[in-house]
Amino acid sequence: MRLTRRDALVTTAALAVTGVARADDAEDGIGGVEDIVNFAWSTLAPDPKEEMELEDDIYMNEVVETGEESALVIKFSDGSKLTLGENARIVIDKYVYNSATSSGEQAMTLTKGAFRFLSGAVPKASVKISTPAVTIGIRGTELVIDVADDGETEMSTVSGEADATDGSGETLTVLADESVVVDGTRRFRGKVRKRRHVSRSIAIAEGLDGARRRWRIAKPAKRRAARRRRRRRARN
Repeated sequence: MRLTRRDALVTTAALAVTGVARADDAEDGIGGVEDIVNFAWSTLAPDPKEEMELEDDIYMNEVVETGEESALVIKFSDGSKLTLGENARIVIDKYVYNSATSSGEQAMTLTKGAFRFLSGAVPKASVKISTPAVTIGIRGTELVIDVADDGETEMSTVSGEADATDGSGETLTVLADESVVVDGTRRFRGKVRKRRHVSRSIAIAEGLDGARRRWRIAKPAKRRAARRRRRRRARN
């Protein structure tokens, strides 16, 4: 069952009573947009797709997409970060975090595009990253992941370790400065490679500042989160 934005706010308010979720403000989500270049969109059914802006809140079960020459950085409440490069799409499947005990669970599906993930305070054993081809578990990790339209996934470990499991159930441990490829049939292509791959995305390979230098900036970053929170309060 997918949450509406109204349900997301009610759920977050309930979790906040027990010290779970993002912050003391019950109107906050599970994280927010830390940086953005050009265009990104959010869909939280049954609400229609809407354009995202700097400092907008992020909710569980939300679908986030970026456009051409566009990128987005999500910072979750435990300090973890996910950068989406151009033409990327994710679904935030589950996110629970208790700041008092640093316990919680984080799960997301990277449907297509390029990504950089930096883990935070959620226990590493409770973090799961999925693509159409592979499931990834982490151990104190920074990852770079490219997902092609057919699901083929190339993943590199920048720091820490990651366990990648393909569709057959085979698991390979990928150490720092190593990489693997899982093809569109959900099978590893060879074994672990002793090198990092270079992402096809400028925003992932060079960061958002690098992307800003090379892309045409179609619109400036805005800060309309306060206005959106007021609008959500009015709807409730």
